[in-house]
Amino acid sequence: MVNNSSAASANGTVGSAIAHQVSIPKLQKTIDLRGLGSALSTIKKMTFSPDSRYLAMVESPAWLTTDIVVWDLQLGKVQSHIHCSYNYADMPDHDLLWSADGKVISFGAKRQWDPMSGEALPDNPAIGRGARLNKDGSKLLTIVGVIGAPSYIYVYDTKTWDLHKIYVDGLAVQAAAWTTDDRVLVSAGVTKETFGKTLDGRVITQWQDSALRLLDPMGQKPTKALWFPAKPTDDPKFPFITAFPIGAQGKTNFVTNQVFLNSGQIIDSATLDIRHYHSFSAGDIAPGGFGMGFSPDGRLLYLKGASFPYGGYEPTKNSIVDVASGKPLLQFGGALDHAGELAVSPDGKHLALGDAYSILIFSL
Repeated sequence: MVNNSSAASANGTVGSAIAHQVSIPKLQKTIDLRGLGSALSTIKKMTFSPDSRYLAMVESPAWLTTDIVVWDLQLGKVQSHIHCSYNYADMPDHDLLWSADGKVISFGAKRQWDPMSGEALPDNPAIGRGARLNKDGSKLLTIVGVIGAPSYIYVYDTKTWDLHKIYVDGLAVQAAAWTTDDRVLVSAGVTKETFGKTLDGRVITQWQDSALRLLDPMGQKPTKALWFPAKPTDDPKFPFITAFPIGAQGKTNFVTNQVFLNSGQIIDSATLDIRHYHSFSAGDIAPGGFGMGFSPDGRLLYLKGASFPYGGYEPTKNSIVDVASGKPLLQFGGALDHAGELAVSPDGKHLALGDAYSILIFSL
């Protein structure tokens, strides 16, 4: 089931003068999940355990099914195989989460398992979508509310499951992320309750207006907001569009206190300043859309590439991006299926790339 290789990853290309500080990842082994009896497995999500020994993977072994496989990287074998009773695999806002002590894995809110045995644990009381853990795993946030309707952010203490609710002033939250200092950054859109009203010192005049808001769950710091007025078009049927991708998924770089959206934006979680990052492909409008992760020191951003068997799109290779400049440093091949995911081990030694039915483990 595991094929070892000491060869360098294919077609590595240097893209910057400072890339000499970054080595092209070396393919170390391939984990083929078809050996588990699933001929058509598709990798959807991946997360390393806090101690970097285990890799948990979400797969779809058949249509509308979700399994979780925990792989022991040290022994090179399956540690546990979990059959999930709900089809969460294709939900983009459901992440596979490890508890800080490595004793619990959960997929989204509520459902949780023992990663060593695969046995189901009692559900936690969390509800909502978009579950995310803060930097030390002590808090879990979720988005609660019908999509397009006024939303709450629920913040749970992961030890006691005490709950704190944050009402987002009638806005519809599309995505939420933790900041390094345990504030919550949300992207939100207009609802019937907020249209025509004044929020953050401005009047909402278009349904396509949108906002970034920085919230303090403790209420000690005032809410910061950045509004994006609706963008006019030349189409009389749709005269305005949303100027900011409020539904874009992102990940927090806890070292730099920035949120990276898979639409190419970098948001400073303290100031709400926005800049951009790029892959090598000029046509890549969603870098990181197939998976992204950071080096433990926060300096490097890893982006999974993809091939597109239909539609005539050019393949996009995997990229390593300099976080400080947003510029790509180098690109390399491997795991370029149009499915899959990416994960970086907490110790910074391994990069995992998911393909349709296999995981490629690179040494860093």
